[in-house]
Amino acid sequence: MKIDSLETIVVSQTLDGGESFAYSQFWYDTRTIMLLKLVTDTGLVGWGEAFGPALVNKQLIDNVYAPLVIGRDPFDTEVIWEDLYNKLRDHGQKGVVIEALSAIDIALWDIKGKALNLPVYKLLGGAFRDKVMPYATGLYRRRTGDIIGELAKEAAGYAEQGFKAIKLKVGFGLDTDLEAVIAVRRAIGDRVKLMVDANHAYNANTAIKLGKRMEEYDIFWYEEPVPPEDIEGYKQVKAQLAIPIAGGEAEFTRYGHYRLLHERAVDIVQPDCCVTGGISEFRKIAALATVHQIQCYPHIWGSAVAVYTGLQCAFSLPHYPPSLNPDPVLLELDRTPNVFRELLAGGPLPIRDGWVDLPTQPGLGLSVDEELIAKYRVNV
Repeated sequence: MKIDSLETIVVSQTLDGGESFAYSQFWYDTRTIMLLKLVTDTGLVGWGEAFGPALVNKQLIDNVYAPLVIGRDPFDTEVIWEDLYNKLRDHGQKGVVIEALSAIDIALWDIKGKALNLPVYKLLGGAFRDKVMPYATGLYRRRTGDIIGELAKEAAGYAEQGFKAIKLKVGFGLDTDLEAVIAVRRAIGDRVKLMVDANHAYNANTAIKLGKRMEEYDIFWYEEPVPPEDIEGYKQVKAQLAIPIAGGEAEFTRYGHYRLLHERAVDIVQPDCCVTGGISEFRKIAALATVHQIQCYPHIWGSAVAVYTGLQCAFSLPHYPPSLNPDPVLLELDRTPNVFRELLAGGPLPIRDGWVDLPTQPGLGLSVDEELIAKYRVNV
């Protein structure tokens, strides 16, 4: 079996005024995603996705990586990964170079699973659990007059839907952030986990000030309190707070995550398969996390391809720490408007009583709606 063709696809959804949203760094008025379709000479199709600037990722794959992939055996994931990485190693060990590589690697794993009629988690060594806990990533800023009231209402809605954990976006100023934390905690009660995500909006001193103010509200983790380059800042924040510190979504490959883990700068590491080098790198980062006794949860942002990729990896993660009553693995589930997340696989990810059950379909476990792709495709 060989890779016969490769197609990069850019899709885009325009958000109307009521749907646009912001985190601490940028406003989102569109959802634009680059998907990858690999087809073998036997007719098997593998799907991948790259996080980041879709048009740049498309150009990288079309003009640099594609000639190195066509004609290759899709089972040679490690060999292909190293070839692609080395091709641009002198020009980018991080960033879009790795994001583009991620899409190819994910699609290869999808093909391998389909060829063997096995879910990807089986190829990764099996499932350590029969369900994972999705958490609602929402609570962004909207163009609304009553920001705090709307955040509380949104959070209460997620709790009513059965979510057992919710993540709030902070990074908009200490007083505003604390007001939002208090309102959301009151809205969801004490039994729902509450995480906060600053998206690296603060320096270490400011992040610590906010963390101290939040501690009494039982924050499950404090994500990206400082910029990803500031490892010393991470360590400073971690040393001063009782709240677990999370990060890693803006880090790349096992090489980039090594320092974050080796210096124990975080309590929770969050590699994203569509960012950090695909499933092949995710499993290496997860192994490094076990060596350093650090919890690993997948970061997810994008289409259903990204969601199902993260889901497969979540089931493959070993228990941390091992026990008769291990903690659940948390799976990020974005709640912002995104037709490609909700409809690309024929409907949203099934959630039952606040949990996602073990998938059984081969590969990534999803069937892609190519008519939806055609409707939103950008001709570039």
